[in-house]
Amino acid sequence: MERKIIGILSGKGGVGKTSLVASLASLAGQDSEIKPVVIDCDVDAPNLSILLPSQSNEEIKTENSFSTLKAYFIEEKCVNCKKCIDDHYCEFNALQWDEINQVPILDYLLCEGCNACKVLCPEHAFEIQPVKSGEITYYRSKLGVPLIYGKTRLGSTTSGKLVTEVKQYAQKLEEFNDSNMVLIDGPPGIGCPVISTVSGLDYVITITEPTPSGLHDLIRVIEVIDQFKIKFGIIINKADINSPFQEKFNNYIKNTGYQVVGYINFDLSIPEAISFTKPVVDYKPNSDASLAIKAIYYELKKILWTNN
Repeated sequence: MERKIIGILSGKGGVGKTSLVASLASLAGQDSEIKPVVIDCDVDAPNLSILLPSQSNEEIKTENSFSTLKAYFIEEKCVNCKKCIDDHYCEFNALQWDEINQVPILDYLLCEGCNACKVLCPEHAFEIQPVKSGEITYYRSKLGVPLIYGKTRLGSTTSGKLVTEVKQYAQKLEEFNDSNMVLIDGPPGIGCPVISTVSGLDYVITITEPTPSGLHDLIRVIEVIDQFKIKFGIIINKADINSPFQEKFNNYIKNTGYQVVGYINFDLSIPEAISFTKPVVDYKPNSDASLAIKAIYYELKKILWTNN
C-alpha cells in the first residue's frame, strides 16, 4: 500500500482533535494492513503523548531545536551612548535602559530577533544568534506505534519552523520509511504552524462541532486547505447536541457538498478515557463514540486507498 500522510486539523481548540488522532492511531496499530507513524505538530501544546505514552523512559530520544533567533548584547563594545533607547531601535520594546550600569538590557521574551539593533548600532554591540527554541521527542508508544512530537520553548517565536523540523526529523526515521499511514495531529487555528503542517499532506481531516464558533473556524481552516489544493473531509463531533444552530450548520454542510467522513455523537466515555489517559477505542471499545470512530477509520481507509 502506498504511503499516505493525513493531517487532522481544527480551526479552534477543544473540539476533540487529539482524542480522535489517538484513537485512529490505536486502530491503525491493530490493523495488519497498516504500519502507522504518528506525529504531533501542535508544538505549542503537544498533548498526544498523554494518550500515547512511551513503553519505557529509557527509549525516549530527545533532540534540541535552534530555529529561533534572539539578539545578544556585547557589553564590551558598548560606549553607553544610549542611542538604542533614544532612537527606539526595537519596535518590540525588548530594549530597556539600566540606569545604574548605563547599558541596555535585553528582554528575551520580547525579542523577535528582527536584526534591527544589530544593523542600527554604530558600535556593533548587538549580535543575532540562534537559541534553543524547543525540543523534538521520539519514542515507541505502549500501543507499539511510533510517536514524534515537538515542544516549543517559552518565548520562542518560530513554532512554524519547529513544525517543519519535526516533520523532517520523522522522515529520517526507519519507521517512517516503512510506514504506509502517517497521522499528523495538527495545531488549531490557521497560523504559521498550521501552514507548515498542511504542506506535503495527501489528505486532511477537519474536525468541528455544530456551533457558531465551530462553523466559523471550520470555514477558516478550509480556506487554508484550499490554498494547497489538498483533498479533505469533515468529521462532526458532538453531532447530536441540541442546539438552535444545528439547522444552519447542517444546511452549510449540505449546500457546500463537502465530504463528511463521519459523525461522533456526544459521549461521556471520551472525557472518561482522557482522564485515564487512554484512547476511547481502548478504554470503552463498544461505546457509541468508539464505534463511530471505528466507522470513520474504515471510511478513511476506503477514501485513501480505494477512491483514488
